[in-house]
Amino acid sequence: MLHDNDGRISVTQNGAYLERQFRTVLKRAHNPKRRYQAQTIIISFDPSEFDTSDLKAQSQQALQLVQHYVRKHFADCQSAIAIQSDGEGGKLHAHVVMNTIRPSGKTVATNRFNIQKLRKDFDEEMQTNYQKVTGRQWTNPIHNQSNRQDIHNLTTKSEWQQQLKELINQIKVKVTNITDFLHQLEQRGVTVTERQKGKSWTYHQVVNTKDGVKELKVRDFYQRVDKQTGEIKSTRGIGQSFSKSEIEHYFNKKKEKENQNYDRRENNGLEKVKTMAADAKVRIQRQRRINQIAQQRLEKATHDEERKAAKQKARLSNQEQRQTRGTKRVSRQATKSKREGRSKQPRRSKEIEGPER
Repeated sequence: MLHDNDGRISVTQNGAYLERQFRTVLKRAHNPKRRYQAQTIIISFDPSEFDTSDLKAQSQQALQLVQHYVRKHFADCQSAIAIQSDGEGGKLHAHVVMNTIRPSGKTVATNRFNIQKLRKDFDEEMQTNYQKVTGRQWTNPIHNQSNRQDIHNLTTKSEWQQQLKELINQIKVKVTNITDFLHQLEQRGVTVTERQKGKSWTYHQVVNTKDGVKELKVRDFYQRVDKQTGEIKSTRGIGQSFSKSEIEHYFNKKKEKENQNYDRRENNGLEKVKTMAADAKVRIQRQRRINQIAQQRLEKATHDEERKAAKQKARLSNQEQRQTRGTKRVSRQATKSKREGRSKQPRRSKEIEGPER
């Protein structure tokens, strides 16, 4: 930053000069056009710490505390600090802008900007140096605040991440493709943005936290790996199973399984039809055989009846013939007897009549 003739930081700073300083170091990065080129921290002081009654003196004291904090925790990267008291609340606050690329060309790890860690470290700074700088004892204003009545209804980031995992798992089971999956998430207030040229996701949702309504976001899955040793340096996100690639793989496997089940059902249906056709064929053949046997039996019975009737007819005919022959024989005998009787009768008459002559 620009300094005055006395070696102190000038109250007037040249923004273009600071930008050139940042950009010069940024060009040393492996990817100078990286998405995140700077990190910003806003440190707001409570009125019990600085009431702005003497803005000039208090702003210098605040700057001294913030500078000491930055030099202690971020001495390896460029930074610019601005102290202000504007805004709706009129509280004294500091804006700290830090280059994400160190002068060595290496990246400043983003986990160093974890909000909980930043708060803890700055509380330690205030506990150690506030009295030295201001001459007054420091009392943590957060501990003096009364607890919110709705604290149990508010969501922390870790709780939100756990709820997000459960929601994702529930939706995955209900839908069949990634388009419906994203739509169902959106219906429940969760938006998904792409990063790393569409290879990864970031989940976003607006929730009610203890700090008010805020948009919380989390990566799907990311691991920083040492290129030389292959050692995993850090892991971030809500888990590998919630990454874009894993969810796409899940739905591809689900579709493949559904296709296999469909083919299996089709094959089972075809086999069932074949079985039914075979059963029907067997039944038809059996019925034909039954009909054939019945026809044979009927023909045999008819033939037997016809033979029986023929025999009966022949028997009756024979009887009639015998009766007819018997009648003829009796008739001939009777005729013969009659003839014989006639032939004998005249001779007797002649014999009787003879003596009268």
